[in-house]
Amino acid sequence: MGNGKNYPSIEIIIRLSDLFGITIDELLRGDEELKEKVIQDGKRLAYPKWKLSFDCIFLLGLFLFMAKLIILGLNKIFGVEITILESMSKSIYSFLPLILMLSGGIGSDILGKKYAGGK
Repeated sequence: MGNGKNYPSIEIIIRLSDLFGITIDELLRGDEELKEKVIQDGKRLAYPKWKLSFDCIFLLGLFLFMAKLIILGLNKIFGVEITILESMSKSIYSFLPLILMLSGGIGSDILGKKYAGGK
Protein backbone atom coordinates (compact mmCIF):
# COMPACT_ATOMS: atom_id res chain seq x y z
CA MET A 1 0.00 0.00 0.00
CA GLY A 2 2.66 2.50 -0.89
CA ASN A 3 0.14 4.85 -2.49
CA GLY A 4 0.19 7.53 0.20
CA LYS A 5 -3.26 6.68 1.59
CA ASN A 6 -3.75 6.81 5.31
CA TYR A 7 -6.61 4.70 6.69
CA PRO A 8 -8.60 5.35 9.88
CA SER A 9 -8.58 3.03 12.87
CA ILE A 10 -11.53 0.73 13.55
CA GLU A 11 -12.69 3.07 16.33
CA ILE A 12 -12.95 5.96 13.85
CA ILE A 13 -14.81 3.75 11.37
CA ILE A 14 -17.33 2.80 14.06
CA ARG A 15 -17.84 6.43 15.01
CA LEU A 16 -18.27 7.44 11.38
CA SER A 17 -20.88 4.74 10.82
CA ASP A 18 -22.72 5.94 13.94
CA LEU A 19 -22.46 9.57 12.85
CA PHE A 20 -23.88 8.92 9.37
CA GLY A 21 -26.38 6.32 10.58
CA ILE A 22 -25.13 3.62 8.24
CA THR A 23 -23.63 0.20 8.87
CA ILE A 24 -19.91 -0.38 8.76
CA ASP A 25 -20.51 -2.64 5.77
CA GLU A 26 -22.19 0.20 3.87
CA LEU A 27 -19.38 2.57 4.87
CA LEU A 28 -16.63 0.22 3.67
CA ARG A 29 -18.31 -1.30 0.67
CA GLY A 30 -16.94 1.25 -1.79
CA ASP A 31 -13.26 0.92 -0.79
CA GLU A 32 -11.83 -2.56 -1.15
CA GLU A 33 -8.42 -1.54 0.26
CA LEU A 34 -10.00 0.03 3.32
CA LYS A 35 -12.13 -3.06 3.90
CA GLU A 36 -9.01 -5.26 3.74
CA LYS A 37 -7.17 -2.97 6.16
CA VAL A 38 -10.04 -3.14 8.66
CA ILE A 39 -9.98 -6.95 8.41
CA GLN A 40 -6.22 -6.99 9.04
CA ASP A 41 -6.55 -4.56 11.96
CA GLY A 42 -9.26 -6.75 13.43
CA LYS A 43 -6.95 -9.76 13.19
CA ARG A 44 -4.21 -7.84 14.97
CA LEU A 45 -6.59 -7.12 17.83
CA ALA A 46 -8.15 -10.60 17.86
CA TYR A 47 -5.70 -12.60 19.94
CA PRO A 48 -3.34 -10.39 21.97
CA LYS A 49 -4.34 -12.28 25.13
CA TRP A 50 -3.42 -15.59 23.52
CA LYS A 51 -0.03 -14.22 22.50
CA LEU A 52 0.51 -12.86 26.01
CA SER A 53 -0.40 -16.29 27.42
CA PHE A 54 2.19 -17.99 25.22
CA ASP A 55 4.76 -15.37 26.21
CA CYS A 56 4.02 -16.09 29.89
CA ILE A 57 4.38 -19.84 29.31
CA PHE A 58 7.77 -19.21 27.70
CA LEU A 59 8.88 -17.00 30.60
CA LEU A 60 7.72 -19.60 33.14
CA GLY A 61 9.80 -22.23 31.35
CA LEU A 62 12.78 -19.88 31.30
CA PHE A 63 12.36 -19.13 35.01
CA LEU A 64 12.18 -22.85 35.87
CA PHE A 65 15.25 -23.54 33.74
CA MET A 66 17.24 -20.76 35.43
CA ALA A 67 16.09 -21.91 38.88
CA LYS A 68 17.16 -25.46 38.02
CA LEU A 69 20.62 -24.25 36.91
CA ILE A 70 21.05 -22.16 40.06
CA ILE A 71 20.04 -25.07 42.29
CA LEU A 72 22.39 -27.45 40.45
CA GLY A 73 25.19 -24.91 40.79
CA LEU A 74 24.57 -24.44 44.51
CA ASN A 75 24.47 -28.21 45.02
CA LYS A 76 27.82 -28.65 43.21
CA ILE A 77 29.65 -25.64 44.63
CA PHE A 78 28.51 -25.80 48.24
CA GLY A 79 27.78 -29.50 48.50
CA VAL A 80 24.24 -28.87 49.69
CA GLU A 81 21.29 -30.98 48.69
CA ILE A 82 18.53 -28.61 47.60
CA THR A 83 15.60 -30.42 46.00
CA ILE A 84 12.41 -29.08 44.51
CA LEU A 85 9.28 -31.04 43.74
CA GLU A 86 10.54 -34.42 44.93
CA SER A 87 7.19 -35.99 44.08
CA MET A 88 7.61 -35.10 40.39
CA SER A 89 9.28 -37.73 38.23
CA LYS A 90 12.82 -37.01 37.05
CA SER A 91 11.88 -36.95 33.37
CA ILE A 92 9.11 -34.38 33.89
CA TYR A 93 11.37 -32.31 36.14
CA SER A 94 14.14 -32.45 33.56
CA PHE A 95 12.09 -31.62 30.48
CA LEU A 96 9.29 -29.39 31.83
CA PRO A 97 11.21 -26.11 31.42
CA LEU A 98 12.24 -27.03 27.88
CA ILE A 99 8.69 -28.06 26.95
CA LEU A 100 7.27 -24.83 28.37
CA MET A 101 9.87 -22.70 26.60
CA LEU A 102 9.37 -24.43 23.25
CA SER A 103 5.57 -24.46 23.34
CA GLY A 104 5.40 -20.85 24.56
CA GLY A 105 7.93 -19.62 22.03
CA ILE A 106 6.42 -21.46 19.08
CA GLY A 107 2.86 -20.46 19.99
CA SER A 108 3.82 -16.83 20.47
CA ASP A 109 5.74 -16.77 17.19
CA ILE A 110 2.88 -18.33 15.22
CA LEU A 111 0.32 -15.91 16.66
CA GLY A 112 2.67 -12.99 16.19
CA LYS A 113 3.13 -13.78 12.50
CA LYS A 114 -0.51 -14.66 11.87
CA TYR A 115 -2.16 -11.71 13.61
CA ALA A 116 0.44 -8.95 13.32
CA GLY A 117 1.03 -9.23 9.62
CA GLY A 118 4.25 -11.24 9.97
CA LYS A 119 6.00 -8.77 12.25
